[in-house]
Amino acid sequence: MEFADRTPFYWGNLTWDELRAAAMRKPVVIQPIGATEQHGYHLPLNTDNFIVSRLCDAAGRRAPEEILVLPVIPYAFNAHHMDFPGVIAIQWDHVINYLIDVVSSVAAHGFDRFIFISGHGVNPPYLAVAANEVNVRTGALCASLLWTALADNVAEVRDSVTPGGMAHACELETAVVQYLDPARVRGERIIDEMHFIQGNYLQMDLTTGTGVHLGEHWWSSFSPSGVAGEATLATAEKGRLMFERAAENLVALARELRARPDPALTRIDRH
Repeated sequence: MEFADRTPFYWGNLTWDELRAAAMRKPVVIQPIGATEQHGYHLPLNTDNFIVSRLCDAAGRRAPEEILVLPVIPYAFNAHHMDFPGVIAIQWDHVINYLIDVVSSVAAHGFDRFIFISGHGVNPPYLAVAANEVNVRTGALCASLLWTALADNVAEVRDSVTPGGMAHACELETAVVQYLDPARVRGERIIDEMHFIQGNYLQMDLTTGTGVHLGEHWWSSFSPSGVAGEATLATAEKGRLMFERAAENLVALARELRARPDPALTRIDRH
């Protein structure tokens, strides 16, 4: 997205002295991270990167003086998808250390409020670890989340079964891509797959949860196409409602984080 125009809320579009000046206004720096992996027969491999990049772009356009957006990290830990051609899998510890290195570098330039935002459902545990490390190493405040946490109107929009209808290349992701760029969706190839066994505790859904995390295993064992959910129920209007709400809430999150007091001012070493 940053190469499409010269919008100054993109980190890479600034010169070094413009970046130094930007640090003076203390914007929140957002690091998007996606994944490169299968999304059924109907969505491209870069779907997670596309959605999270567009979301950060939408937030930046709403609050260009309060947000700086870093280049999207396009790869993630997703070895469980490697049975599908095109998947690029990165080891989990590499992902964590890479994120820490990126944001520690940003902190060294005078920034102290960060958001890790993921377009890929498996990233959040790694983002949380990286955010904790950034906080204690730099004294900054770093929040982390999966982007769907910001779409707080999903329950009003969804028609798919709960849980399971919105898990991967599903009603949610398909609807958002239909809204943002319908030509990216191979409409005639959309199918539903609901073969993941949903239990009382062991569930898979992007917008619901029981608090129990089931470690990822080979997706080809329950999803021949790479879909998990009811993608055929997606519409562009559903995508618009969820995406625009998420963009508004990303700005609200950035403003809340930006206004949060510096914990170093009240920290007391009890030794």
